[in-house]
Amino acid sequence: MRPARAATLVAFLTAALIPVPAHAQPASASAPASASEGRQTWSVSPAKADGPDGRPGFEYVVEPGMRYDDHLAVRNLGDAELTVDLYAGDAVNTDTGGFDLLARDEPSSSVGRWITLPTTEVTVPPRQVVVVPFSLTVPADAEPGDRVGGVVAALTTGSDVQVERRVGARVYARVAGAVTPAVGVESLSATYRASLNPAGPGELDVTYTVVNQGNVRLTLRPSVAAQGLFGLGEVTAADDPLPELLPGNAITLTRTVTGVWPLGPLDVRVTADPVASAGQTLAGAVDPGVAETTTWAWSWTTIATLLLLAAILLALWHVRRKIRALRVAAAAKP
Repeated sequence: MRPARAATLVAFLTAALIPVPAHAQPASASAPASASEGRQTWSVSPAKADGPDGRPGFEYVVEPGMRYDDHLAVRNLGDAELTVDLYAGDAVNTDTGGFDLLARDEPSSSVGRWITLPTTEVTVPPRQVVVVPFSLTVPADAEPGDRVGGVVAALTTGSDVQVERRVGARVYARVAGAVTPAVGVESLSATYRASLNPAGPGELDVTYTVVNQGNVRLTLRPSVAAQGLFGLGEVTAADDPLPELLPGNAITLTRTVTGVWPLGPLDVRVTADPVASAGQTLAGAVDPGVAETTTWAWSWTTIATLLLLAAILLALWHVRRKIRALRVAAAAKP
């Protein structure tokens, strides 16, 4: 292993502390947690050897084959002694695009695997801070791009069902080399829902999956456009930027577009526009992800109303024709 060297830090632009969701685990042979443990609170933050250093989180530009040393501060915010487990894990996007870490029993392949902690457990006196050193060793064959994970301090409570409460600090490591931001839109489907009002527009439910196909994390702004033949009745709906999408991750979204008229065949287009990466504005520098499909927009209430009107007009025409025939017959009599 090469000698350790100081990490190269870049601006950290997102919250570092991770209120990671609790995970229920099968009960083990360990002693049950006391009731007081459920009220214990703690935090973690980046630090130097002598204590927290004010950094909001860990972010590095790293090179393959190198080791980077750093420190994590675990602060006990309670009035009782606190013992927590320490481990690292890779980050993933949740189904809604949020930030989460793999559970401790799920294997990591990047940051969670690269980080080495000197201990798996630390005890912190009440209202005190303990600083734990750790190292991040980048494999010699690591490919360029973003690797994201976190270091977690976790407390497990419960007997029949164990619940893990965990707090972590995010770790962003960008492996030096060519970055290739790319985004795709997949599995696009659209369904039209007509209004009960035969003279009113309906709604279009559009479901699609946005995939980060590149090697850097991206902030994306999706939009949906729908139009009839020759561009008639065009409607566009733009959303706020999504939570940051990590490389290789995907999020499935459903957007309801209102004010869509039943014009028969509708061309539907979804665009996912990359607007930023790691806090840096992309400003059109990366091609958006695009997907298109066609659906049919019919209003059965409108069709039924038109058929009813046609039937009334036809009946009136027959009545008028009959009246005219009777008048002609009456006029022909001597």
